[in-house]
Amino acid sequence: MTVSDKAYSLTHSQKTLTAALAASPASSPGDLVKTLYAEHHKKPVSSVGYLETFMGVLQHGNDNETQRLGIPPGEPTQTDLDRAAECGDFGSRPSDLFLKIYCDVLATLDTNPWAGVVSPPLLGSRGVVNLSIISVIPDIIQHHYDCIVRAESEVFLATNFWQASKSASKICDALLELSRRAMKRGKKVVVKMMYDRANLKMLMESHVLVDDAEIASDEVKLPKRSDMPGIDFELVNFHQPVFGTFHCKFMIVDRKVALLNSNNIQDRPNMEMMIHLEGPIVDSLYDTALISWFRPMRPPLPLLNTRYRPPEGGYNFGMDNDYATTRILDGRKGAELFKTLQQEAGGIHDRDLDKEGREDPASSGSLPAGVPFISGTYQTITEHLNAGDQPDTHATISYEPPASSRDEYTPHILHTHHGECPMVLVNRAPNGNPGNAASGLHNAQDAAWLAGLKYAQRKIFIQSPTLNAVPVVGGILDAVRRGIECTLYIDVGFNDGGEALPGQGGTNEEVSKTMFAQLSDEEKEKLKLYWYTGKDQIKPINASAQKRNCHVKLMIIDDSVGIVGNGNQDTQSWYHSQEVNVMVDNPIVCQEWFDGIRRNQNTHLHELEKDGIYRDKHGNPLTDSTGVGSGFRGVVKGIQGSIARVRGKGGF
Repeated sequence: MTVSDKAYSLTHSQKTLTAALAASPASSPGDLVKTLYAEHHKKPVSSVGYLETFMGVLQHGNDNETQRLGIPPGEPTQTDLDRAAECGDFGSRPSDLFLKIYCDVLATLDTNPWAGVVSPPLLGSRGVVNLSIISVIPDIIQHHYDCIVRAESEVFLATNFWQASKSASKICDALLELSRRAMKRGKKVVVKMMYDRANLKMLMESHVLVDDAEIASDEVKLPKRSDMPGIDFELVNFHQPVFGTFHCKFMIVDRKVALLNSNNIQDRPNMEMMIHLEGPIVDSLYDTALISWFRPMRPPLPLLNTRYRPPEGGYNFGMDNDYATTRILDGRKGAELFKTLQQEAGGIHDRDLDKEGREDPASSGSLPAGVPFISGTYQTITEHLNAGDQPDTHATISYEPPASSRDEYTPHILHTHHGECPMVLVNRAPNGNPGNAASGLHNAQDAAWLAGLKYAQRKIFIQSPTLNAVPVVGGILDAVRRGIECTLYIDVGFNDGGEALPGQGGTNEEVSKTMFAQLSDEEKEKLKLYWYTGKDQIKPINASAQKRNCHVKLMIIDDSVGIVGNGNQDTQSWYHSQEVNVMVDNPIVCQEWFDGIRRNQNTHLHELEKDGIYRDKHGNPLTDSTGVGSGFRGVVKGIQGSIARVRGKGGF
């Protein structure tokens, strides 16, 4: 697998979309994209409207050429790895495993310079993961709030779905507070926001500028522009008909920090995942944001000319980070640190009050018996999980304080202090066309996932709400047959209606049985499949009950390379949706992610048997299955679910 001269040239180019837009800030990023790497394009790009242009730029290349690429055969040589190491701003040489996967990602540039939905020189970069949150949506939205209100110049916020809700109200509060602070400073902040609320206008124009009427509508309920005088606000609604969902969920503040998360801005009973990134990788995400926006910006982002600059004195972790608040503190150590910070601050302050404005129990400095410290306050695990919009769900197991702090329920992962590590943006562009053509796999995301499965030497871990895409199912089975241990944490019943539609791959329960049926008894021992189980539950609950669901999207290869972000392991994410993910080369961070998942879930206690069916300790299967399959009933349910999603009553 050789890194081509074309890929090498593209990644060493001096041109990026960000730089081009900085030189011509009134231009449309989409127009600039069409000509930026014109010498590498295989055919002219259409220029008739935003829909056609976006499709043309991000999906050109002929079928023969993409079929020729396929999954790159063989394994890269040491010479190939050396050449790949030169194709990114990594700071230090990445691991061989990371470079092998990167070789396959680079191969996608041979068909399309924009296969990674980022300027090729920014594809490979570096950065740090200061904080990860594996928790309910309110915790992640709280960190969004804490970052937004600290913005000084600009914010770019992207979400797949925005729905008037408690989560959306918290973001609205952040925008209002940001406006207040900006007015006090006498300098406006520019805020750009994107979401996907598909409508008929997108048949003619896929990037629709949202007007005041929609902003104020009952479904959206964003603040009026007149209520945010300190903010210059623009909002774009983007969807590429028919199936090209804008599934991205990320935020960039002042080109200093990027948040990449699994959740939409709505209320759902989900366990989710967010990572807080700093370093030059922020500029890569910034470039992706500009490509996604596509339209002229009015006004332009003020920091187009300002590249990422590391904090003076180095990167800060834990409570030393500029965006940290006591809401990220968990467990006994968190309670002790909270008390210390409170004493240093001279007593109670705003963050010591509970939701009703009363003094927080943490202020007493004593640990209530049997009640853990979570998200900056004392609360039960069930209370914390129920904050994700299911207040009537009850625990089915009793809480017992763990003997070791390493086993505590701590949804905020304050990562060990580390230097910059190699990272690659592994994104995919939207594809609205029906069907699952092989050419739809030729993008950075799918190439990275397939390469991870192909090059793993020992083990693979995947957590995803759904798993049914033909390439990932085949890749896992191939890995198992090579002797690789594959551990899958999947959510039983998640989006069964949609997954049962023709061409979508089937429900999680269908796929689990099919996978085991294709393996020998010896091979089955290497496939370990678990249904997601909430930390306060004695067994899995079908996702259709909307009580304890999981929406985390993570792959870890050989305990050392992690891929995290927006993409699910389903047909929609593999072939159609626009996704943003980052690949990280850091075994310590990967271990902390895995440990966090194990601490904050009971999934590891609930493995399916080797026929692909879950049974409890008494031999009883789950009784709350939806029963939805891929037949006629499944089609009907799927259509109903798809309509509900468009109306904002579903989610993925």
